[in-house]
Amino acid sequence: MAHPSHGNAPAPGTTPGHGDVPGRRPWRVTTATAVTAGVALAGLLVLLVLLVLPREPRTVRIGFAGQFEGLMSDLGVQGRNGAQLAVEHLNASGGVAGRRLELVAEHDGATPEEARAAVARLLARDVRLAVGHMTSGQTVAALPLWEAAGVPLISPTTSAPSLEGKEDGFFRVIPANTAWAVALAAYARSTGLREVAVVRETANAPFSAPFAEAFAARFRELGGTVAADLPYAATDRREFAEALRRARQSAASGVLLVCPARDVAMAAQAFHRDGFFPALYSSSWGYTRELMLAGGRDVEGIVFAHAYAADLDDEAFRTFQAAYAARFGWMPNFAAAFAYEAVMVAGDALARAGGDPAGLRRTLPEVGSLTGVLGPISLDRYGDVQRRPFILTIRDGEFATLQ
Repeated sequence: MAHPSHGNAPAPGTTPGHGDVPGRRPWRVTTATAVTAGVALAGLLVLLVLLVLPREPRTVRIGFAGQFEGLMSDLGVQGRNGAQLAVEHLNASGGVAGRRLELVAEHDGATPEEARAAVARLLARDVRLAVGHMTSGQTVAALPLWEAAGVPLISPTTSAPSLEGKEDGFFRVIPANTAWAVALAAYARSTGLREVAVVRETANAPFSAPFAEAFAARFRELGGTVAADLPYAATDRREFAEALRRARQSAASGVLLVCPARDVAMAAQAFHRDGFFPALYSSSWGYTRELMLAGGRDVEGIVFAHAYAADLDDEAFRTFQAAYAARFGWMPNFAAAFAYEAVMVAGDALARAGGDPAGLRRTLPEVGSLTGVLGPISLDRYGDVQRRPFILTIRDGEFATLQ
């Protein structure tokens, strides 16, 4: 009888290995199995490399900075809403170059320190493009941080002339405000106005100072007189009241208010309460529906100059208004419209950059004849834009275009 172990003897020419199992044939490496194993190993290595290498996220984050509370929240809240609506419209059409957009927003307060803190928070959230800030003062304070981070900033409402004509990372869809100031001064003189007092807010000095200066210079050129120049800080209500008192004392037949909308409303009410009824003029800053809500009948007849007309009879504008009202429950103001346009400009530039945010500084100045809410948009090599000025007023509780 054979010994029981004889059935497990290794085949001739083989040596049992550590992996040999009694009763089974040992595993043999063949050419086919070697190739299969090699392919599997190569695939695993490729997968590991893809997992380790940094990948460009498919979503592009856009930061938004504006005031969401306080005197200037009518700009920040509506600007954020307009930007959000544009993001939703672009995503609904398939995104940009295969990438979705996401808007992340931060309150940037009313001081330079708060503006810079908002930038830091947005950069920490990995934004690749920024929309804002909504006042020139905050933009001037924050721009160096955006520049240092290499993140392009496109503003809906910053119209400070000091930012014009510079090859940097700042872009805007609204022109420098001096053109409006000159147009408003010419209109005021054409009505026969001879003397004007100027009340201007100073926290947003990059906007208010050049507007007031350009208005005054043109008004004088046309034979008018500036009776008083009355600066005040929005945070100092006593200083504001004193500026209004001195405007009344000047006995000027007209007052230019370069202030937030709520301060324009308060000024008109205070003047009328004291029996002072000058012709009232306002910069674009006051041209929001919040002015009428706060001022009521006292703001009737105020005259503005702006690149935005709330009663514009244009299909693209009416479509935007309807979409905004359906989404947010009230009508848009100029901040909402220009913020919507700012995101659309960014989307156009991102598409031409192949979806790569790193190419935006190159492609943004190339935006030309893009259809906007308020007409065609073309940026020059400096990221500036030229747009038609409107002369506007309030008539029977509604904005109306005069010129």
